Amino acid sequence: LVNSIDGKVRPFDAAAHGTVFGDACGAVVLKRLADAAADDDNIYAVVRGFGVTNDGARKAGYAAPGVAGQTAAVSAALRMAGVSADTISYVECHATGTLVGDGIELRALTDAFFAEGARAGGANFCAIGSVKGNIGHANAAAGVTGFIKAALCLHNGTLVPTANYSKLNDKVVLEGGPFYVHEGGAAPWTPRDG
Repeated sequence: LVNSIDGKVRPFDAAAHGTVFGDACGAVVLKRLADAAADDDNIYAVVRGFGVTNDGARKAGYAAPGVAGQTAAVSAALRMAGVSADTISYVECHATGTLVGDGIELRALTDAFFAEGARAGGANFCAIGSVKGNIGHANAAAGVTGFIKAALCLHNGTLVPTANYSKLNDKVVLEGGPFYVHEGGAAPWTPRDG
């Protein structure tokens, strides 16, 4: 299923059964760090790298991503940023609350993290979350809303819980990997060195 049958999005959850589509807008001001510092701007986060993918025929389905393309995009972002994956302590995921899509996303993230040095960090050292549990899939603004959430969490030094999460989807494999779903209440977040 793609559309949630009860109007709730449950990222990574065993009871996940789809997303809620909506429309939104969001804006961030991107500026070179030196210019922002010189202008005494409020700096919430620094973008150090990015990756782009279009899986094409390698996707799992029309609306489902492919593992290889997502793995390549995450690896590219980490290499551009010049950081090892074992220094990352939070990933804001796409996580639409679909049983298949969330599993594919986490498999790709795990593959990329292992390829980029995560084994040195041990197991379950990096929290994952998704704003979609709070607001649904914001269509064209889905990426920017997740970006804003991650920047605000970083700025405030706080990890927030994943809304509508209670039990792990069995298609999402976390055991032995770098990730865990942040649940419970808000928690202090001190990013790892990187």
